[in-house]
Amino acid sequence: MGTGDATSNSNEGEQLWAFDLDALREAFGKSVQEHKITADDWAEHANQFLEKQRDRPREPT
Repeated sequence: MGTGDATSNSNEGEQLWAFDLDALREAFGKSVQEHKITADDWAEHANQFLEKQRDRPREPT
């Protein structure tokens, strides 16, 4: 797996970089621990988590 970029589905032309994905992975893991989400419930939690992240305003780079 490369460390390049991928185009996100939410905003055409917006790039999602490998470090963005790593930050999302870390934040999701923290959220799973904080909310005591079981492995069986990860898919639903992931959907809700990503919706919340997508709705947040992006920080300027």
